Amino acid sequence: MKGLYAKMFARPDLWQRSPEPFWDDAHISKGMLEAHLNPTLDAASRSKDTIRRSVDWIASILPQTSKILDLGCGPGLYCRQFSDLGFDVTGVDFSQRSIGYAKEHDPRTRYIYQNYLEIDYTDAFDVIIMIYCDYAALTAAERQTLLSKVRSALRPNGIFLFDVFTDVHSKGISEKNVWSVHENGGFWSADPHIAFEAAYLYENGTVSLSRNLIVTESGMKEYFIWDTSYNLQRLTEEVSAAGFEVKAAYDDVCGRAYTGNSETLCVILADRRS
Repeated sequence: MKGLYAKMFARPDLWQRSPEPFWDDAHISKGMLEAHLNPTLDAASRSKDTIRRSVDWIASILPQTSKILDLGCGPGLYCRQFSDLGFDVTGVDFSQRSIGYAKEHDPRTRYIYQNYLEIDYTDAFDVIIMIYCDYAALTAAERQTLLSKVRSALRPNGIFLFDVFTDVHSKGISEKNVWSVHENGGFWSADPHIAFEAAYLYENGTVSLSRNLIVTESGMKEYFIWDTSYNLQRLTEEVSAAGFEVKAAYDDVCGRAYTGNSETLCVILADRRS
């Protein structure tokens, strides 16, 4: 019991990674896929209507001949719509369950089960997308790895389009430590368990951590989800250091004009060498 109390109240180090590979966990990935496929839910994926508007907007600014790479594609909700519009599309995700679903329901897109931090393409794509704020869930070192990989994978004049949460969003986050009992199992475990959920803020509130400590009869498991909030200036400085320039900014991935007052920020980057 003493060890449990110590775990519950110990503040994780900044960027400490989850010891459990939960994105590909047999039970958790099932719940993730269900959330992706819920047409009204803004959870693992955005709602069906938002996805449609995002695809329509992105497609409207691309040449029809564009080759698209979707990083963190999940079950292919964006990929399939881009393929239906005639684009050449590749999707990469690190969930076997999501990739399996995508392959079953979208034979036109190439789906690859892989950690997108390990992609190895050279001059292969005109457009790379990463949607629903995945970029900011990476650690600082992982973001630099990603930007380097993307830069290599883009063809001359190619673009990288992604979104992040902003400081407007992070102002609604506060530190907490709560617990709940799940006698019939839940999202994090199929077994009866107690869940200790905590939220922490770092770096003057620009970095947040959601930590879930799950206690079952067989032991404890711990899951970390990090997020970094940005404003346009901080994001521009970060991507510029990696050789990119911000070609355009928007309030969301549906192309809403940039105001700086939205909870999200969407940017289009280009390699400065292009």
